[in-house]
Amino acid sequence: MNGPNPLRRLHAELLYARHGVRVLARPLLLFIVVVLIGGVVEHEYGSTPGSPPQTWTRAFFVSYTLMFSEHLEETPTHLLAQLMHYGQPLLGVLVVSEGILRLGVNLLNRETNARTWVEIMAATAKQHVILCGLGSVGFRVAEELVSMGVEVFAVERDANGQFVERARMIGVHVIIGDARAEDLLVQLHIDKARAIIVATDDDLANLEIAMDAREIAKDVHVVMRLFDQRLAQKVRSVLGIEASVSTSRLAAPLFASAALDPAVVGTHRIGETVLVVVQVTVGEGSVLRGQSYGSLSGRGMTVVGVRGENGQWALSPKPDRWFTVGEQLQVLVRSDQVDELHNIAAG
Repeated sequence: MNGPNPLRRLHAELLYARHGVRVLARPLLLFIVVVLIGGVVEHEYGSTPGSPPQTWTRAFFVSYTLMFSEHLEETPTHLLAQLMHYGQPLLGVLVVSEGILRLGVNLLNRETNARTWVEIMAATAKQHVILCGLGSVGFRVAEELVSMGVEVFAVERDANGQFVERARMIGVHVIIGDARAEDLLVQLHIDKARAIIVATDDDLANLEIAMDAREIAKDVHVVMRLFDQRLAQKVRSVLGIEASVSTSRLAAPLFASAALDPAVVGTHRIGETVLVVVQVTVGEGSVLRGQSYGSLSGRGMTVVGVRGENGQWALSPKPDRWFTVGEQLQVLVRSDQVDELHNIAAG
């Protein structure tokens, strides 16, 4: 996945720097207030006998140096000024220490910093995909999306999940939290997202997240992982979610077909029709010899891939290409056509 463009990266860095400044806002404000008060006291009461009155510039400079325990002037005679001369260095130590402590805690709190950075990146993102659940299925989905150049923001409850660091390594923005918290989806700017994929292993949690997502962003594309096939159908028809996927419904045809024929390498379902991708080799006696790839379309079959001499698969070969003995093909057929394909390929 390509990283964010330089301007967006700069924008994100500036937002993150502003967050760092906010951490120091309270001690900085206290520091300024103490210096201002000390400057006024120094100007009004800080003069020693026989010395000219303090200028405002000098008074504020003396007040500033007192914050760091530096005494540039003799101790004044006025009680209030004396209290400032002795008390301001102590206040300076406390205020500066608080600032250093806040900054240190902020730098060391990696989890908070990581979450803040992800939220900032989400604020500057458009057409990203939000993925809820980084289990084995979620991680594979993230891998596919990243390979397509899509920016992915993943939400995972378990900070120690086995795929969390692996996802970060491939460029996924991971935030630790519960996707059922509505504010989390808002922080990830679901309103600007291309889609949200809900892939936890809890059907009820998935349903709740999907409904929250639709409530926050009515036009967002929702893809759900559901184990219950009937629930998946109801979600599609009643809730108006564009795509609800039953993993068992998708996986079952592949398992069944692969068990019956090891040449089956993939499946796809359209309605109640199961399509399978079968890998075959054109034999010496094949009826396909001397025919074009397109000739299979009359049988309801489609060549989707051919392995070249270099061992690499070429996708969607031209239909006017001719079959040759010994070449390996992947052909899309109905599940009831597998035996027929083997017969015409082998001869």
